[in-house]
Amino acid sequence: MFLHHFEQLRPVCPLCRLSRGIESFLSIGQNAKEDNGEILEGSLICSNRICQREHPIIDGIPVVLADASSWLNNQVLGVLRRDDLGDFIESLLGDLSGHASPLDRDRGNNAIYAHSHWAKNTPSYPILFDAAMQLLARPPKGVWIDIGCSLGRGAFELAKTTGNLVVGLDLNFSMLRMAQRIRRTGRVSYRSRRVGLVFDSHDYVLPDYPVDQISFWCADVAILPFAANTFDGSICMNMLDCVQSPLGLLFELGRIAKPSSESILCTPFDWAAGATEPAAWIGGHSQRSTPHQGSSRAELKRFLSPGNEAGIDTGLFIEADQDNVTWRLQTHERSTTEYDVYFARLRRKG
Repeated sequence: MFLHHFEQLRPVCPLCRLSRGIESFLSIGQNAKEDNGEILEGSLICSNRICQREHPIIDGIPVVLADASSWLNNQVLGVLRRDDLGDFIESLLGDLSGHASPLDRDRGNNAIYAHSHWAKNTPSYPILFDAAMQLLARPPKGVWIDIGCSLGRGAFELAKTTGNLVVGLDLNFSMLRMAQRIRRTGRVSYRSRRVGLVFDSHDYVLPDYPVDQISFWCADVAILPFAANTFDGSICMNMLDCVQSPLGLLFELGRIAKPSSESILCTPFDWAAGATEPAAWIGGHSQRSTPHQGSSRAELKRFLSPGNEAGIDTGLFIEADQDNVTWRLQTHERSTTEYDVYFARLRRKG
């Protein structure tokens, strides 16, 4: 994390937002390790004397959460896992840990999204990004945020497009660490699953991106660590159906956006009870009684209508949309999942 990025963003304590309903600004607590003006290890501290919660900076990534203890217990493998192991020992450890082990799930999940974001010849994520940019009313300018950035391709592309600071935000530290390594080393290095426990290594020089304009943050989309009206725009790609509260995510998108700004939301509406309780889905249930017979697209448009048709005001409304954009995720070399993704251009009221 560069100090000038921190000063420009002026982040706030999510615990104070959650428990006290106030925006308490964070300050630099400790700078334990620095490299060329970038804080790699240290802490941020809440300015509220009642709170004074410390938030760690790990590998240059601020981890700013209301409940960091629970997060760490769930993601300790991603935080502590080494990324300097060679193919031989990585393969041996993969065989020893076995199928569906924590290591195998971490490797497999990273492989799927690394291939989508960074495969040298056929990445699928750039198709989504291009569709997002084409849906905007005007080219993006100012400070943007990529919410649910995964392996970071959207943040890299936004920085190249805007020429300005871009925040890439996700809760998955393992993915953020890979994205940060790409940014800091200038090399794209990842493994993709060939079959079973067999993975192939990929490594190439990163194309020309303004990497010093990118800042990766680990945070929860339900309680973002930024003050109201911070960002000139946002993209939120395939996150709506992956969070505990989709409606809460929409409120947060509206809260951090500057008045009249644009945001892009896209989703395949691939609801799963493991991520979101069915009662919180936007559509996808109550076919017998809802006005649109459970259609997720219709329900989302009702929630984000200019006239607040659903009686809910997120501060956003859908200004334009596009449906059936193809997104492919390769799980291994003989298996690919294909989604039809819905895109919406959101406008912040005011």
